[in-house]
Amino acid sequence: SCCKTLDAGDQAWHLWSSISSAMVARLGEAVVKVRRAATVICVRRCTAGVPTQQTLTWAEAMGGCPWPPALGSDPDGHARVELVFGGPGKSVLLESPWEVLMGQNEVVNWMRSTPDRRATMRYAGEWKFAGGVVDPGEEPEAAARRELQEEFALHLPPDSVQLRLMSIRQTRPIRQVSNIMYNYLAVAEENPWLQQLDVVTVNARLEAKRQQHAKLIDSGCFWSLSKADKEQVSPEVHEVCWLSLRTAVLNAFSSMSPCYVPVNDFQRLEYARAGLDCRDTMFLTMATLLDVSTFPSLRSICRHAKSLDVAAELGRAQWLFDGQSASSADASFHTRLQSNNGRSPAARAAMLVERRRQDDLEKARELATMGMRSTAEPSGTAEKLQSKL
Repeated sequence: SCCKTLDAGDQAWHLWSSISSAMVARLGEAVVKVRRAATVICVRRCTAGVPTQQTLTWAEAMGGCPWPPALGSDPDGHARVELVFGGPGKSVLLESPWEVLMGQNEVVNWMRSTPDRRATMRYAGEWKFAGGVVDPGEEPEAAARRELQEEFALHLPPDSVQLRLMSIRQTRPIRQVSNIMYNYLAVAEENPWLQQLDVVTVNARLEAKRQQHAKLIDSGCFWSLSKADKEQVSPEVHEVCWLSLRTAVLNAFSSMSPCYVPVNDFQRLEYARAGLDCRDTMFLTMATLLDVSTFPSLRSICRHAKSLDVAAELGRAQWLFDGQSASSADASFHTRLQSNNGRSPAARAAMLVERRRQDDLEKARELATMGMRSTAEPSGTAEKLQSKL
């Protein structure tokens, strides 16, 4: 089963870590830590006034930043262009029926801050999915539900949260940590709690949490709290919002611009206060959003999740291993950037067309089955009446 496969994978990681970490440590080189994490991508059908076909132009996406970027700059700059546009100077049609619920991160990381120093969050001020690290003994889907509830301040029904595994991806190492991400979809059509979600109420809860935290900071009481209590009261997400797929992709794309382009006024003001002028790379978030765009319906999402071989998907996704040297990980990352893994605009468009075709075939089979049943039922009823007569 999936669980047994993942358990075996965990054991392999620990075994590899115990051997290779010791070997690399002798050479005095940093090693990569690999851990499991989970995200939830909440989607709903586009509301009135939100077009399902939207064009993203090269000029708008670049925001006046120069191209090509300077030699030696972050290679994500080139990879993002190939992934979204298929090359520089082009426009791309983003065709999707979905809006995405995303949360904008706070900028200050209160868990790592001290009375004299303010630490910053990873992905500070960025729009992201709810998600986090899988705890020891926890399954990825359980972690996804927990993180969704904690980060977005949602009150989820205990037994009626339907999540569909969409993909498994691995992040590039940040501070020598790489996450294997289990990406789940929550679709409003089969989750009434999401269909009825009031973001105004959710954001009011987030604001109340910020105010409570500010009082603890002003009084000095926050610094004497236990780690668990600090986690309970520390703001992590500034606000949540339903975004069009185009807006969400553009937000992530601009994080990799060679010049600093703030995503909105909140990020601009908070970065100025913190003395920041460089955003964290949101490449995997952007790639995941583009993956979402290839699903035309809930039907196609369910079909994909049902057919997904978790062990095989994990094998395809993992390109770094626990205990691997930092230099080896860097080489693997640059090698991986040479391929877009079949995610070009043309490949995404072809996948969308194929999934629509499969939807149509399923609907036709269902209608044919219903037609046979409706034909058979009157016939049976007539035979019964004939026998009675």
